[in-house]
Amino acid sequence: MNSENEISLSLARREFMKTGLLASFSLPTLLNYSALAGPTPKVTAKHKTLVIIQLDGGNDGLNTVVPWGNSRYYRARENIAIKEADVLKFTGVKAAEGLGVHPQMEYFTELFQEGKLAVINNVGYAQPNRSHFKSGAIWESGLDGAAMASEDQIRNSSGWIGRYFDKHCGGESNLVGAYYGDSPLAMRGQAFTGTSISDLQSQPFGFMKLGEDMALHPAFRKMQEAAKNADESSGEKLSFVRNVAAETQTSTDQMRKFLADVKQRGGDFPRTELGKQLGMISELIINGGDTRVYQARIGGFDTHSGQAAKHARLWKEINDALRAFIGRMKSTGLDNDVAVMTYSEFGRQLKENGTGGTDHGAAAPVFIIGGGVKGAIYGKPPTLKGDQVNNYGGLAYEIDFRSVYKSILEEYLKVDTIGIISDKHPALKLF
Repeated sequence: MNSENEISLSLARREFMKTGLLASFSLPTLLNYSALAGPTPKVTAKHKTLVIIQLDGGNDGLNTVVPWGNSRYYRARENIAIKEADVLKFTGVKAAEGLGVHPQMEYFTELFQEGKLAVINNVGYAQPNRSHFKSGAIWESGLDGAAMASEDQIRNSSGWIGRYFDKHCGGESNLVGAYYGDSPLAMRGQAFTGTSISDLQSQPFGFMKLGEDMALHPAFRKMQEAAKNADESSGEKLSFVRNVAAETQTSTDQMRKFLADVKQRGGDFPRTELGKQLGMISELIINGGDTRVYQARIGGFDTHSGQAAKHARLWKEINDALRAFIGRMKSTGLDNDVAVMTYSEFGRQLKENGTGGTDHGAAAPVFIIGGGVKGAIYGKPPTLKGDQVNNYGGLAYEIDFRSVYKSILEEYLKVDTIGIISDKHPALKLF
C-alpha cells in the first residue's frame, strides 16, 4: 500500500511534469552528434519549419526594395537614395520592372532568379501606429482590432503563433517554439510561450538558469519535501528527485560538446550576431528538433540619422547570414522544408529628414525565402504619390500582414486558421 509520503511525492512529480520544465532538459537527446563529424548527410524533415527574422526598429523599405524607376523616390531623398547605378535590379519579370534591392543584398537577387524569393510590397495594416512597442505588438498578436486597442490590452492577449501552437501542437513541449531576445508575444498561447535559446552560446541551453528555476518551482519543492520522508519503497519516484541534479549536469556536458562541435565548424557562418543565431538554429533543425517556429532578431533599424552606413551594414549582415543558412539547408536537402520570413514593425517615411535619416513610417516589404515559396513580386510597386502616401509621410498599405500569416499557416504549414487569423484576410497563394 502506498504511504502518504509516496502519494504526495507522486502527485508533486505529476504536477511538475505538467509544467513542461523537464522538457527543456530533453534537448540533447534530440541531437545526433555523429552528424557533426565531417560533411552533414541529407536529412529527412520531420515537419515544416518556419524561421522568422525580426528587424527591430522599423526597416526602411524604400532603401531595401528600391523603386529606382520612380523619380519621386529620388526627389524625396536627395541625400540617402540608392543611386540607380548601384541598385541590384530584378530582371526577367514584368512585375519587377523598376525595382531592385540595396547593393548589399546580392544574395537576394540570386534567390529571386532561382524562384526562391517572394517580395511582398506594401505590407501593413489600417490605421498604422508609429510607436515601436505598440506597432510591434499589433504585428505579433495578429488580431483584428488590435490597432484600436491599448498596448497593454494587446500584450495581455495571445499571439498568432501561440494560437497555432494551441490548436495544432497540443501535447508537445514548449520547445515547439524557440526564440532569441525577449519572450515574444507572437508565441504566447494558452499552453505555450516558446523557449529562449538566447543563452546557448554562453550557458548551454541555459541549464544553470533552468536548474535555478526548477529549484524554485513550487511543485519541485513539494517533491523535495516528500522525498525527505519517503522510504526506499518509493522506488522510481524517489530516484527521479535524486537524479535531477545529475541529469542536469549530464545534459549540460552534452550541450557543451554540441556547442564545441558547432563552434569548430562555425566557419560556415559569419561571426556576426545574426550569423551566430542562424548558425545555431541551423544545427538544431538539422539534428531533428521538434521546434516548428524559430525567431531570430537583428536590431538597429531605427535610422533617424546617419542611415546610409547603418542600413548598409545591417543588410550585409542579413545577406551573409542568410547565404550561409540557406546554403546549409540546401546541402542537407531541407530547403523545401524550411521557410524564412523577415518583417519589421513598420517602414520609414518617404522623405528623408534633416539628419541623413528617415522617421517612422507605415507599410514596408516582407520577404519569404525557401520552403517551396513561389518566387515573385506580390503587390504593386509603391507609386509614392496621392493616397499611396499617408498623412504623415509613411507608405499606405496594400496587403494586410495577416494575409501573409494566413498564407504561411494554410499553404506552408498546411493547417486551418479558424480561431488563429480572421477570415477577413485572404491567403496570398505564396506557396
